Amino acid sequence: MAIRKFRSKMKPIVIVITLAFVLSSLIAAYYTMSSQLAVKNYAFKINGEKVDAVNIARAKNMISANLQNRGDDKILETLAVDQAIEDELVQQMADNLKIKVSGSDVNREYETIENRIKDKDQFQRMLQAQGYTKASFKKEIERSLKRMKVLETFAENAKVSDDEVLKMYNDNKYTMFAGADFETIKDGLKKSLMQTAGNREFYKELQNMKKNMKLDDVREQFAGFEEKVKTTKDGIDFTNVDYSKLYVQFLGEGMNPEDAELQLDKVLDYQAKILNSAKSYGVEVDENLPVLIRVEDAYEGIAEKVKSQITYNDEDLMKYFKDNKGRYDIYPSADAYIAILRTEPSQADKDAAKAKAENIMKKVTVNNFADTAKAESDCPSASRGGDLDWFGKGQMVPEFEKAAFEGKAGEIYPEVVGTQFGQHIIYVTDKNEAENKVKASHILVSYKVSEETMKEALAEAQKAAEKISSGEITFKDLPRDKYTGGELFEKISETGYIPGIGFNEELAGAVYKAPLQKVETLRMGDDVFLFQKTRENKYKSAEFSEVKDRVANEYVNEKSLEKLKSIFEK
Repeated sequence: MAIRKFRSKMKPIVIVITLAFVLSSLIAAYYTMSSQLAVKNYAFKINGEKVDAVNIARAKNMISANLQNRGDDKILETLAVDQAIEDELVQQMADNLKIKVSGSDVNREYETIENRIKDKDQFQRMLQAQGYTKASFKKEIERSLKRMKVLETFAENAKVSDDEVLKMYNDNKYTMFAGADFETIKDGLKKSLMQTAGNREFYKELQNMKKNMKLDDVREQFAGFEEKVKTTKDGIDFTNVDYSKLYVQFLGEGMNPEDAELQLDKVLDYQAKILNSAKSYGVEVDENLPVLIRVEDAYEGIAEKVKSQITYNDEDLMKYFKDNKGRYDIYPSADAYIAILRTEPSQADKDAAKAKAENIMKKVTVNNFADTAKAESDCPSASRGGDLDWFGKGQMVPEFEKAAFEGKAGEIYPEVVGTQFGQHIIYVTDKNEAENKVKASHILVSYKVSEETMKEALAEAQKAAEKISSGEITFKDLPRDKYTGGELFEKISETGYIPGIGFNEELAGAVYKAPLQKVETLRMGDDVFLFQKTRENKYKSAEFSEVKDRVANEYVNEKSLEKLKSIFEK
């Protein structure tokens, strides 16, 4: 079992705040720059409000880190400046809407983030590494909460008609909403459409504010990075921000910078073609929206026009049905509620692991440590004789780190060390005081669930099954501190695929064998599954008359896609 810690990427509310442990060169560069220009520690002013230079450095650092430092510096700077501008404008938008955030809300969010890092001293170091104090980080949280409330306000005020909701359902009832009853999902669907419409109005307002903002007192190193037209394709203007966003997207998808540059030109040509085609199809596009949203609106509008022009008769549909009959046949599937009781080692199990580790400790020496690790350790490092190589502070769990740094080079630490992973025997093979690093090997005796503990877990699961069967509780009432899942998993295949879980032939097989509505248990390793099959479909050959509406829907969609392809790929 690995004992290195995973560092969390925390995303409080809307604005992603990455907390890196090592101080980036970009942040360091900012502090050097600000010490030289102490009079001005801001990058520019927007409508009279100062935007801190450190916010741009931080944004640039995060974008660069996400791209594994592969991005072009000017493109990164363009996006960082644009992000800082938009963030400030959103705050001004919040003020215009009279949106307030309470101190208690900020403190609650701060505590939630802080609690993800158990070591509070380390949390403070992580904040400092990104240039935050406790107060400035809380201010960042407040800004994030304001942005969230701005989006909520636009969504609440969005206008979506019942006809629009029904159309959305009908357009997608055989794909996105397959098997879902309209009455059951219409409220959630309307809320989703209101959020989409609200987002459009938000970006429209943000675009308007960007066009009309007063940007002044720009420091020299940030001059020229504000949004402006970079290239024009067939009469359509694309800005440096449009260009940079696409470039970063391509890098994020794994392209190298050279291929990204080539792809950019093709995509911009394609987008210009879509926007120009909208005019010839009579599709109106709101010019006050960002170009990417305009492209999406244009494409969807053209697609609707094309779909409305597709004609067919019963002969066309019957041929399409026969050519694609396998798509309409009903194949075996089952629905079942599934919950997992995750069994943890008991205190007795942990005591047994400690006793085993102490027995090994009595026999192990520096000379036989590697061989003993290969024979006894439960860690993947066993194949290397327990060797963990060099590591610094903050890389291991606290108990292990403390012992490794306290231990003497060339000696086995005199006590067995307990961590969340088990009991460790640690051999400190070398130390580098100058770099504050340790090289060590270890033998891990992991905590294992005993048969006695499993019997108790199975008995507990059986009691829960009886309560569900009697109607005393439902799957949703199972205690969250012990069970995961508990929801309905639909369309479980005979081959073993369970949507939302993945392939599990043993569990799927048990579901198919179980009688309808009976709650059963299944042990798999250290887990106990609790399940109840609620529906099972047998194979049925499709009849045209029963699926005609779906055939027509898919025929129109396929023909319209062919037409769209011919329009845009000429």
